[in-house]
Amino acid sequence: MIGASCSGARALPLALSIIIASSAVVVASEFIVVGLLPVLSRDFGVSMTKAGLLVGAFAFSAAVLGPPLTLATAQVSTRRILVAVLLLFAASDITALLWPGFGVMLAVRILQGAALPVSISVGAATISRLAPPERYGRSLALANTGFAIGVVFAVPAGVALSENGLWTPSFIALAGLAIAAAGLVAVAFPNVADAIAADEPAPRAGAASRLLVNYRFILHLALSVAVFAATFAAYTYLTAWHAERAGLSNVRIALVLAGFGATGLLGIAMAARIADGAPLLATAIAVVVVPLAAIGLSLVEATEARLLLLAVWGIAHTACVTLCQVRVTLAGRVAPGFAMAMNISAANLGIALGALAGGWLVARWGVDAIGWGSLSLTPFVLGLAAVLASGRYRRQDNVG
Repeated sequence: MIGASCSGARALPLALSIIIASSAVVVASEFIVVGLLPVLSRDFGVSMTKAGLLVGAFAFSAAVLGPPLTLATAQVSTRRILVAVLLLFAASDITALLWPGFGVMLAVRILQGAALPVSISVGAATISRLAPPERYGRSLALANTGFAIGVVFAVPAGVALSENGLWTPSFIALAGLAIAAAGLVAVAFPNVADAIAADEPAPRAGAASRLLVNYRFILHLALSVAVFAATFAAYTYLTAWHAERAGLSNVRIALVLAGFGATGLLGIAMAARIADGAPLLATAIAVVVVPLAAIGLSLVEATEARLLLLAVWGIAHTACVTLCQVRVTLAGRVAPGFAMAMNISAANLGIALGALAGGWLVARWGVDAIGWGSLSLTPFVLGLAAVLASGRYRRQDNVG
């Protein structure tokens, strides 16, 4: 067992790098459509509201179908799962290109949404087996770099690739990246990672069912729903704000959002440093910073001040994404893969709710209201965080 642990520690950096790359590809597939909605709406001849179903369908499919699929594939090797999911994403993207239409695209989004949690959760489960105890939280945070990168860079990529009014370049790029990532996993994923996983098989329905009746775990999931709702109530409409309020072109918006994503990498690094210490407190702080930065963006006119606020927003937003993944996986470490799948479900539910809440405010008061939608949901986050941080929970839960 000691030898296996040493081998696992040596395999950790390579496994981590490959899991980050594969996660970034599948998560980017979810969020790139946000930047393509105007073009898809025009080409498919549907309203913007109906085109938005392409975002919601992915999110709800991940929320509903992800956990049972994760349980069903719990005993399949990490390498096979990652390759299968990546090839599925590539094939479905190619299908959308060959038979363009709203119905086909909606089916593609539902299929991809169901598969995304399986990919992310198997990566988390593998890292949880490879990482030494003292680096457990930090390793999980770094593994979620791919998730965070996919979230923050997909939207500007979609905006930039649609500059000529076409959505097809984005799907060509996604298919190519998925095939390349599948090849990387097949060739380079360390054998010892699968060997250790085989020696320590992931818990099945028993451990998962215990998590589902664990009040602390359920509260952590509820906190993730609230965090993602609060942050995405603002982020979903950031592109619209730059187009309508700042009057930027698609290329300039893409550059701004890429900068937003680049600052988010600092948020990931900060989250990784505190992941083994106080992820709950850090989550509460970061989720307060997001609406304050978003509101400030609408109040100031100076370019320098706006750029500073965007940088702060990017750091806090991405830290929230990473910290939620770490919190829930630590709380459900008896079945880390299933815990991660449940958190992805919670995150997607929060994204859908946040987009609805933010969209209602934007429709009523305009794009300058994006920060207020986020702020209105923040008390739910702080309330849940306070309950989890109370003495009764702290004595039993080491993730606060």
